[in-house]
Amino acid sequence: MRLLLLPILALLCGQLAHAQDYRTSPRGGGPAKVEPVDMSKYFKQPNAPASSASSTPKHDAIGRNALYLFPQWTQGVLRPYTGAPQRAWLKYNAVDRQLIYRTFVGEVEIVKVVNTDLLREFSVGDSLRGQRLTFRRYLAARVAKPALRKAFFEVHYDVGKTALLCQRTHIVRAADLGGTLPGTRDVLAYFLKTTDNRLTPVKLGSAPFLAALGSAHAEALAAYVRAQQLDLRRETDAVRLLVYHDSL
Repeated sequence: MRLLLLPILALLCGQLAHAQDYRTSPRGGGPAKVEPVDMSKYFKQPNAPASSASSTPKHDAIGRNALYLFPQWTQGVLRPYTGAPQRAWLKYNAVDRQLIYRTFVGEVEIVKVVNTDLLREFSVGDSLRGQRLTFRRYLAARVAKPALRKAFFEVHYDVGKTALLCQRTHIVRAADLGGTLPGTRDVLAYFLKTTDNRLTPVKLGSAPFLAALGSAHAEALAAYVRAQQLDLRRETDAVRLLVYHDSL
């Protein structure tokens, strides 16, 4: 019976990998470098196989890789609420907010959706470009919208009393008869975690950003912005101000 099940399992896993249309990792041979871990408790059911052409989503017209922040498989880190961090080959579907995991059993490729309910943090990136994004939950933060309580936020700064976070909307644009070219664009909505552990939306800009930081150090922060000629419409300058704020 066991011998009969192995070919069936291989066939099903092969169909799953083909339906998901995932590509190999950068430079190839990636799975051999992944630390062997027991990932079964993180798995949800994999996505259903691709449907007929008549029901194909519009974004398929420019390729499934447009869904992902990084088109290639990249080594990322999964940090569960309990247990040690684990390295894995990952992709992040930023449109559907799905984290995808890939491994091999022998020569059979297995691709599944990670159950992020068990994670407090994960990271994905592109080592060739030197880019890495960390996504983290802030369950203890005070938020106005209940939907944000369990949401993952992109961490752009969080090493002191405050944190600059964001929610990314990844928009896929298909070509049309009017001449619009296919492509993607990202819209970032920023959030500021303040010293009272409150997480609120914030716009990059001198007036709204300084107001969001409160009145405790208002004069010192305004003087620092002037002295350093910071443009708080730029994220790098906003982070510089937070670093200074956290030193006060």
